[in-house]
Amino acid sequence: MAAAAPAVSYPLTPGLPFRFSFKNHFLSGITLPAFLRLIARHGDVVDWMYYGHRVLFLFCMACFNSLLGLLDSLLYRRAVAAQSLNPEPVIILGHPRTGTTHIHNMLAVDEQFAYARTFHAGFPACFASCGRLKPLLAPLVDATRPMDNMLISLDTPCEDEIAASAMTGTVSAYLPLVFMRDRHRFDAFYTFERASEADFERWRSSLLWFLKKVTLCWGGCKPLLIKSPVHTARVALLLKLFPRAKFVYVHRDPLTTFASAAHMADTYYWHCALQRTTSADVTDFILDQFDLLHRTYSADRQLIPKGNLVEVSFAELDADPLATMRRMYSSLRLGSFEAVRPALERYCGGIQLSGFKKNAHRPLSPELRRRVQQRWAPFYREYGYPLDPWLDEEPEEGAKLASV
Repeated sequence: MAAAAPAVSYPLTPGLPFRFSFKNHFLSGITLPAFLRLIARHGDVVDWMYYGHRVLFLFCMACFNSLLGLLDSLLYRRAVAAQSLNPEPVIILGHPRTGTTHIHNMLAVDEQFAYARTFHAGFPACFASCGRLKPLLAPLVDATRPMDNMLISLDTPCEDEIAASAMTGTVSAYLPLVFMRDRHRFDAFYTFERASEADFERWRSSLLWFLKKVTLCWGGCKPLLIKSPVHTARVALLLKLFPRAKFVYVHRDPLTTFASAAHMADTYYWHCALQRTTSADVTDFILDQFDLLHRTYSADRQLIPKGNLVEVSFAELDADPLATMRRMYSSLRLGSFEAVRPALERYCGGIQLSGFKKNAHRPLSPELRRRVQQRWAPFYREYGYPLDPWLDEEPEEGAKLASV
């Protein structure tokens, strides 16, 4: 009997040019205890001969962060422990590359909100007392994001899961970017339903400590903007932490989302890797992650109290961002849209977006296009995106994340 043909994958470019990159690593803010946990648990799958120099870089950063973190602990530990969190954060959900960053940036111009900056999330152990060191640390981050050339700095809004990754070292749904071949080691860290009690508590306590610290640095009372795409699988969990939270869910044409996610993998994941990987690994990861995020979100969004969820498409956001934001403010009762409109207009017409063009992605082959539509057909049907008429809707088998 002939063996089945291998599933078609998105063709990645070789990661060799990024092999000696030390920029943009989301674990640059790791502390020494977290680094040692990472190596103790996953050192067996590090490609030491290929990426040993990057492990050494992270070790040096861990020593640096731990030393500076002592000052933060001395000056702010009691204040952070006593800090309460505003019970009505705004949580932005959606698969990577659907527009979550765009909405995060626009909401961040509203002065009623607090949010994690790149400096906060990138260096969670020491940011409260080490603001003067930002010029020293700025070279660790490119001036534009590798995947889309959007301007970034240590002051732009950032994802809290990056901080949780650095604080725990081992408990994050972002760790597949480091260990793509062994990505299923981290499947449990999406919903935590199958994670150990110790791992869940390490993630929960790290996240809440970080959010309290950010809140303290913003004056101690503002509602938070919380954004990490993996939170899309955590609606039930987040509602336990914040029962009055308000949610924004962003969706986008699936084929464009896949192409953009693959492009991000091809331009950014190489900066983070500690093991060599293949196009098949990355393609399977993107397909599995999207399926998991959509399935869990669809199952759990009914738990969100009425009036606390608004869903927007990237198409409407791209066509008329101000009208989309007006609807968001009205639906979620976020206050006066007219009060923040001038700031939004400055943002949309200002330096961060002037001249910015969306990526022209590599066309997907018919076989890969078919594979994406087969795997993501439930999403297509739910949100009304058109499926190719010749599509055989038999689902692809063998997705391990489907059972998480």
